[in-house]
Amino acid sequence: MKVLCFASQKGGSGKSTLAASVAVAAQQAGERAVVVDLDPQGSLAEWGRTREAKGIIFREIQPAALVRWIADTRKIKGVSLVILDTAGTFGPEVDTALKQSDFILVPVRPSALDLRAARPTVERIEALKRRFGFVLNATNPVTQGRTADALAALEAGGVVAPPVADRTDFRDAAASGLGVTEINPTGKAAAEIVALWEWTKAQMETTA
Repeated sequence: MKVLCFASQKGGSGKSTLAASVAVAAQQAGERAVVVDLDPQGSLAEWGRTREAKGIIFREIQPAALVRWIADTRKIKGVSLVILDTAGTFGPEVDTALKQSDFILVPVRPSALDLRAARPTVERIEALKRRFGFVLNATNPVTQGRTADALAALEAGGVVAPPVADRTDFRDAAASGLGVTEINPTGKAAAEIVALWEWTKAQMETTA
């Protein structure tokens, strides 16, 4: 069983939106996924309550119980992936989630402010000696030069996942309790999420 964590101290980075669609893509690729919303805002939990499709298990766990819960979940035959969505304010509770993770995705939007704001998140992850990667999120498909510059800036600080553009499929999927690979399987957003999941899975399977 692998534990994937979405983490960012910058509000509006798109953690929950990405976590939802990645969970669906992983499930469609054969993973038995359990999704845990540790963010007090509860966006991912609300998405889970809206969702009618089966196949993904949702749990609301108190951060203090996370370590024990993960240990117990590892004993359940068939569970192959746990996805954690964390709070935007780091503290002991987020540290616990980071420590339990095999890999951490740090969503960053392509602006100078967001790129600078990613530094404290990375410093905390590195202090805990955890493996992580950036995912450039909500890029503008038209301004490819700006996306390339942002990717280059992120690559200076760590490994970088395939980027994800700002597309209406994400908003439509979130409102419907779906992933983008369900609401528009042949769309560009779906292709980007599949690429993100495949990249992330490969990272999790690579020994540090």
